Amino acid sequence: MLTSELSERFKILFAPIDSLPRGYFSEDELDGFMHALVIIPAPLKPSEWLPAPFYGDISIFDDAEQANPLAEFLLECYEYYCVMRNKGELKYTYDLKDLNEGIFNTIYGWARGFWYGLSLRMPLWKSPYVTKKDAKTDPVVVSMEVFRGLGDDTFDTTPMLKKIKKNSKEDIADEEWESRLIVNLMDAIPVSLHTLQEFSRYMIEKKTKELTLAEEVDSSNKVGRNEDCPCGSGKKSKLCCALEN
Repeated sequence: MLTSELSERFKILFAPIDSLPRGYFSEDELDGFMHALVIIPAPLKPSEWLPAPFYGDISIFDDAEQANPLAEFLLECYEYYCVMRNKGELKYTYDLKDLNEGIFNTIYGWARGFWYGLSLRMPLWKSPYVTKKDAKTDPVVVSMEVFRGLGDDTFDTTPMLKKIKKNSKEDIADEEWESRLIVNLMDAIPVSLHTLQEFSRYMIEKKTKELTLAEEVDSSNKVGRNEDCPCGSGKKSKLCCALEN
């Protein structure tokens, strides 16, 4: 969640750009987006994500005088969320127990922003060990679909709707079913978020171990200066290829 100081600056900086054709993130969307950005298994360059809060409309950056304060603010938000992540204080704080219109809109906005962040690196959210047969029940796949169902307007939620209808005998309007689906997906956010964060942590640790191992292998393959040169010349390495290098 944005600090009160960042929240106030958001309102001041973003208010003058209401004329953007596609608009820009709400504060809740920005909160969700930043949360996703800092848990992605591989970091993104600022140039890859800075247009996102404006729904990819980079025309905002044509005016440096207007764009620079916005970019600086977004980078500061990113740094704040990185610090929160490193401290273990990056939390999802919303609760459905006392659901009202305000909380509903806040969670919905957060989830849409979170999905937008996840979608910037879709290939990284696929487990290398999951077969196509098991994909439908894989926790990471299921968790991604929770956020996609909330944040992707092009996503077909028909199978999800059929599932909740099948488990109920009520005869209600389609709009009511859709509302129930959204609430069900919101209710699944905490577990889904935890699953993705743990998967990201695992993938980062896996990559770190692979790099460390590669460095160790590279180091072990190095020839000492006083050892015979591997080229077969019969000379010491320091007097042969090592000298040339």
